[in-house]
Amino acid sequence: MNADFEELSHDANVIAKLQQFHEAAFKIQDMIELVNNPQLYDKLSNADKIKYNLLLSYSLNSIFWMYLRAEGVDPSNHRIRAENERLKKAMIRAKQISDRITLMPRVDKNAAKRFVRNGLWDPKQKKHKGEEKIEKSEEPPPT
Repeated sequence: MNADFEELSHDANVIAKLQQFHEAAFKIQDMIELVNNPQLYDKLSNADKIKYNLLLSYSLNSIFWMYLRAEGVDPSNHRIRAENERLKKAMIRAKQISDRITLMPRVDKNAAKRFVRNGLWDPKQKKHKGEEKIEKSEEPPPT
């Protein structure tokens, strides 16, 4: 960064922060060029494309939010706030859809059959042969 800082040239702290900001801006530019690769996007599944688009939109809105802050504009009173809220709702909805697909409970048919079969069994209906002999011997003899 070859900039003439004129009256700020004696303030090393400001110069260091400006240089750090300049480097960060170039890193952001490099990342935007990387994610703008159509070959990468075409390889993604539909669910991944949704996540990718939401993440990219939210990231760009966040960068614009930072730009507004750097310009001295209050972003909480700007339209970007409503856009960020809309994106948050879309992210929540995408998460719900993803969870519904992946976390949906499945019924184990064999286990359900065992529960029903054992739940319908009445112990009074079925007695073992040994239990029948015990019950007969416990009865008092007829008088």
